Amino acid sequence: MRKELSLGHYRLTLPPWWGALLVAIIVPGLCALGVWQIQRAHYKERLQATIQAARAQGPQPLRAGTARDAANGGSSALAYRQRYVVTGRYDEAHQILLTDQSQGQRIGYRVWTPLVLTNGVRVMVDRGWIPRADEQSKQPPNPPAPDGTVRIKGSWRNYPQPGLEFGLRDQACHPDRWPRTLSYPGDATVACQYDGQVANGLLLLDPKADGGFVRDWEDGRLGLPPFAHYAYASQWFLGAVVAIAILVITNMRRRSDA
Repeated sequence: MRKELSLGHYRLTLPPWWGALLVAIIVPGLCALGVWQIQRAHYKERLQATIQAARAQGPQPLRAGTARDAANGGSSALAYRQRYVVTGRYDEAHQILLTDQSQGQRIGYRVWTPLVLTNGVRVMVDRGWIPRADEQSKQPPNPPAPDGTVRIKGSWRNYPQPGLEFGLRDQACHPDRWPRTLSYPGDATVACQYDGQVANGLLLLDPKADGGFVRDWEDGRLGLPPFAHYAYASQWFLGAVVAIAILVITNMRRRSDA
């Protein structure tokens, strides 16, 4: 017979082992999800502060030395989400097309065009989305870029990452095949396509700038805002409380002598 605990007019029977084990697994799991959502909220708050600080500063000149430091020491040399103004010339002959990018119901590419600075360092400029003209065509398009020296403005980003990675970011280097079609390449994969130095990251071309394609990105877009993560966290914690309450209620009975 299972042990009982007297609680005034009620008696609480100790739950069966499988019920206690189930709750012991579910409750920590739900609490862990709640903590994760709180951490995501804190991250979004920090990111929001970074964006606001970048907006307050306004566009900053991207100097050749800064881009070289980014190529040598990583993207930390350039402030994430900071807006920059940079001068160089587009290298239309050596573009990268990010494959399988959707716009509404259509599939296409994101066009990454190197902007060659005065010291030879390349800054990859995301000029926006283009549709895939012919699904049967094996030759990818090579979108035109403005000629000569250009002065452009854009926002700095890290290279995009897929939802799930299956070795996509470690792809072969084929500097003799242009334009290159890649699926979510990382810093090293992009850099190995070129002979010279390449800054680690992307400059998202300003939506109002000439020489681009479909650009629907926004500087302040965060995905879920912080308060949404807090709301999800409260739901996970509430689920943990409900699980414990169910265990207690299903094993509590009113005393017959009360």
